[in-house]
Order: sequence, then structure tokens, then C-alpha cells
Amino acid sequence: MSATANDDSQEERITLHESNQDSHVDNDTNETANQTLNEPFVENGSGNENSDASPPPPPQQPYTDNDNDDGEDTTPGAMYDRAPLLSRSYSQESTISTDSAPPPYELYPPAKTMFGRAYNWLRQLPRIRRRHGAIRLPTLPIHRSRHSQHADSLSSTSIDSIASSAYPATCCSYYYHVLVSYFPSMPRLVLPSALGRFRGFLICLSFFALMIFAFLLFCSVFFSPASLPPPSIPDKTTDSNARFLTLNIFMRPPGITNNLSDYKDERLSYIVDHILPQYDVVAFQEAFAFGSRRKDWLIQQARAMGYNHHIESPRHYPWEIAVDGGLLIMSRFPIRVSHDIEYPRGFHSDWLSRKGALHALIEFNATRFMHLYTTHAQASYTSQANPDIGDVQMRLSQFAQLHQLVRDTSEHDNIPIVLMGDFNVDAAVHMGLPLTEPSTMSSKEYGMMLDVLRGTGVDPKLVELKMRGRLYADNWRLDDLTDVVYDHYGYHPVTFGDVHVNMEGEIEPAETVLTDMSQAMTVQSIDRILWDKSRPSIVVKNPQTAKFLVQSNDRLSKEEKQQIPFTQISDHYGLECTIELI
Repeated sequence: MSATANDDSQEERITLHESNQDSHVDNDTNETANQTLNEPFVENGSGNENSDASPPPPPQQPYTDNDNDDGEDTTPGAMYDRAPLLSRSYSQESTISTDSAPPPYELYPPAKTMFGRAYNWLRQLPRIRRRHGAIRLPTLPIHRSRHSQHADSLSSTSIDSIASSAYPATCCSYYYHVLVSYFPSMPRLVLPSALGRFRGFLICLSFFALMIFAFLLFCSVFFSPASLPPPSIPDKTTDSNARFLTLNIFMRPPGITNNLSDYKDERLSYIVDHILPQYDVVAFQEAFAFGSRRKDWLIQQARAMGYNHHIESPRHYPWEIAVDGGLLIMSRFPIRVSHDIEYPRGFHSDWLSRKGALHALIEFNATRFMHLYTTHAQASYTSQANPDIGDVQMRLSQFAQLHQLVRDTSEHDNIPIVLMGDFNVDAAVHMGLPLTEPSTMSSKEYGMMLDVLRGTGVDPKLVELKMRGRLYADNWRLDDLTDVVYDHYGYHPVTFGDVHVNMEGEIEPAETVLTDMSQAMTVQSIDRILWDKSRPSIVVKNPQTAKFLVQSNDRLSKEEKQQIPFTQISDHYGLECTIELI
């Protein structure tokens, strides 16, 4: 029995020796193994070759904690057959996280520059934990019938894919869960695995597209002309006269104010109720349509009063980085022909406003017409004593373009011509005169303005230009173009920054609610009505200023006047006249 055990042990050792040779063991190791085979077998740590040896124990079965399932088949194949299938219609994915914490601030290399120290300081600030990229291991999808898909619970729908590690939860996940709980049969969209990893980018892209759509919708509402109702009052005709008004209504875009408030809505209602009923044709400046529906509301209200015809400055959208010119002509008489031009961008804040000019051919009756032009020129932001030469040159170039518009639209007829608007050229001379005394003398720039509009041109030296000949001269002339308001008064009346004397005899600003304090008491004469007398089929009568003071309105009671928060309708005075047909 002992010899047999020794033989078996020796065979096992020979097998071990052959295994070591197959594994490329070193020669020294092989020699050691051969010596070991020749030694007698020692059992239980004893070197006695003749001691009793028991056979090796039988192989033990692997331990399984299956006390409650006696007699069941635990082979892998049987366990796979017994396991339920995953009830989902998409490819299940495994995710291996690649999150890693940044090194502590102490391990950052020391900075040698100010920018490096600032960068290291920023890196030590607490940061929002970001979800790093993940390695997704797709498995084979499990296909099911449509009936089994419909019978599954909510956890087997596509919402599992949204809440899974492959599709991390976002701020929209909660609302999606609530929506699905109320509508379990609603269709569900499952992103393919190729798109699922870009889910955050797709959400941002969708949000950006939604913002673009909302912005375009806003522009279509607040920057496009509104629809107008059909006329309710027939067009007016006359064989005698018509009343005209030019006024800078100071209706700038939303958010732009001089003082606490411009009371745009209240003043606009006042214009509709107390100013429009008095006239037949009005020419407004600074009636901006940008970002507001006030101008459209004004046109609609005027249309209900019989102003069936209007023309306005071209409108602009925000992406053009420009505001409309703010010009508006409304007429009870038909406008048979109309034109508009835009000046090049001006200086200062006028760079944003595309100022220009409008032309309207007014039809008084079937045989009598009139060319009406209105403009708003480059504004000045310095005193008349020290004008900015760039502003002067810009205005003269704009007047040259206005002269060209008059020529293009009236050169081939003998129809009367009237120009009115805010020319932004102070015609008064203030040096050596008290503020309360009107100016009978005309400023140098006022004379240059008339020369350019008439077509005679100006001396280039007056605007610090070196060139030969007359600047802005034209062979088509309006030599009889006249300032009818100056001719009527004999002086240049104040239309902006007026003053008055209080009860104590002190001079103070006439208006402080709307006028900027830097321009108060500047007593400027910048609004004009110009008439070409060479075409004598009409006569301009009673040209005068229209102050539109609230306290002078006889149609309002004392209590109503006290409730109005402004003292006059604009920071400008208007100019009015009567056109008589002869």
C-alpha cells in the first residue's frame, strides 16, 4: 500500500515537471525539480518514507448560499433560462465613469507673474461639479412585440433611458416624469445612443433656437408697421386754404429719457385729443417707431379723425443697429406721390438714427397741388459760440441731399414748394444780447444753410475745407426760398430752450420736465418753414410759433390742467401756417 502511494506521488511530480517545462522554466529551475523528484515523498511534514499515507480527499463542491432552494438546478444555463428578460425597447448601455477630482491647490506650481497668480487664485475657487465624458459600452437590444411593450409598466418605457446613467437627469426630467404619469400612453422619443451623448448640447441648441424665434416674433410685432383700418371719413378737398403744422414731438424710443420721465403716452394722447383736430396736414419729427407701437397708435387714431394718408421714415430692425429717422407726414388731403431719403450716419448719438427727409405731393383738389418736404438734420451738442465743425459739415451735406431731392421731384413742374422741419441750425445770434431779447441778426451757419438749399453753394473756407469753387453749388436754383417765420416776426423766434421771467423778475427756464438741463435756457431758433416764392400759386399766411402750453388750453378745466404732469407738449415749440390757394 505504501509503495503504491509512493508511485502515485512520483507520477504527479513527473506531471508537474512536464508542466514546468512547457511553461519555459529556466534550466536551473528544471534541475532543482528533477532533484526533488528523486527524493522520497514526505507526508504531513515527515521525512519517513515508510509512514502510512492516506489518499487525497475528494474535491469539494463550491459553496452556494442556497438553503431555501434545495434541489434546484444552479447551473449557469438553467439560471439564464429562469431569469426574466429586460423589458425595454432600447439598447441598454453600461457606463464607466471617468470623473476625476482636480489636484488640490497646494499642488499647483507657484506663479511668477501677476496673471499667473490671478489664474491660480481663480483655480482655487469652488467649482460646480461637472459631469465628465463617459465610456458607454452598448449591448445588443432585446426585441419585443408591440403588445408586450404596451403592457409594460412605466419603468420599462423610454423614461428609463432618460433617468439612466447614459442619459443623466436635467431640469426637465421632473416635468417629463409628471407628464408621463398623467399621460402614460403618450408617444415617447428615445434618442439614439449616438445622439444621447450630446444631449446637453442639443438642449442648449434647442433653447437658443427658441430664443431666436422669440426675438424674431418680438421684432415682427414691435418693428413692423401695424395694419390700419379702412378710412371712416372721406378725403378732404379745398379750394381756399389748409392749415399746416411742423412739430418735433420728442417721442424717442422706449427707455430713453432726459429727466425722470418723458410721459410719452400721456403726451401722445394729448396730441391726439388737442392738436390733431386743429390742422389738415402735420409734419412730425422724432416720432420714432423703434421698439414701440406708439407711432402706429398715433397713425391709427389720426386715421379715425380723417388723416387717411401718411408717409414715414423707413423702419429698421435691431440687427441693422439703426433706428428709423422718426419723420411722419399725415394729411387729410390725398398724397399722390411720396419719396423718402436717408442721410449717411451722423455723429454722436445721431449715428444710430437714420435721419433723412420725406416728400409728399399734396392734392388740394383735382387741379391744385403742393410739394411738401420735411427733414430732421444732424443735432449739435456744443454752444453756438463754439460749434463743432464736423457737425456743421454734416448738416451742410444733408442740406445738399435735401436740395437734390427737391430738384429730382419738382424740377419738371411749377407746383409750389414748402419745406418745414427741425433743421437743427440756430439762426439767432446771442452774443451781447440778454436772453429775453429776440435776435434780429442771423447766424453764419443759418446763411450757409439757405445758400446750400437754394443751390448757390458756400465758400469752402467757411467750413475749413481747402478746395476751389463753391461747395455744394448746383445749376438748378431756388433763389426765392424764404424763411416765412423770420419774415413774419422780423426776428428769429425761440423754438427750443425758451426762458421766462417769474414774479420776482428772475429769468428761469420756461420748461423743465422734458428739456435736458444742459440745454435749458439756450433760446435757440432751430425749426423752420421755408417757401419758394417763385411759384406763386399759393400764399403762406400767419406763420407763427405754436407753443402748446397746457395752461393756455381753454378746452381744459383747472382740475384737468393740474392732473397733467407736463407743462408743454414737447421740448420744442411747433410752427404753424395757413396755405391759401390763389
